Amino acid sequence: MRKYADDYEIEITEDAKGREKKVAVYRGAYYEIAADEKQIKKFRLLSILLTLVIVVLHVAGGFVANQGMYQFYVALPYVIAFLPLYFLAAGVFRLPNQKRLLRRDENGLSFERMKKASISLLVIILVGVVGEIVFLIFFASGDYSREIIYLLLEIFAALGVYVIFWQQKRMGIALTSAE
Repeated sequence: MRKYADDYEIEITEDAKGREKKVAVYRGAYYEIAADEKQIKKFRLLSILLTLVIVVLHVAGGFVANQGMYQFYVALPYVIAFLPLYFLAAGVFRLPNQKRLLRRDENGLSFERMKKASISLLVIILVGVVGEIVFLIFFASGDYSREIIYLLLEIFAALGVYVIFWQQKRMGIALTSAE
């Protein structure tokens, strides 16, 4: 990615046969995780499981076939939520397995991506929840059971996103000077 290109320098080295070879060498800043290796693995596993649960809950909400999904203020946030959900999953699956210093691109594509995606996903899901509540209060008629099921699925998905965000804040990523 161009964003991280300034962190690398190209060095020319010779291999065993005497040919010149270009090698990218990292010269940028490093980030340190304040947690120990056991906590890192636990956080990674928890994040993966919660992300899968969030995906299942959110997709299941779309299959409820409630009347609120015919309103743009419920359906639009539901559909838009898939974009930050994708970026959250991409960040979660890039989390490190062990304790080590992280390059700026590793931190940016895992922890920073997760942070931004979880905040935006939480906001979008909550907008959809508020839209569903507005529908329930002002426009719903008849059987409310499907509306309640959809509302509960989205609330539990939002709680899962909040837990990921809260756990990430506890990890403590700090900029360090050298490797």
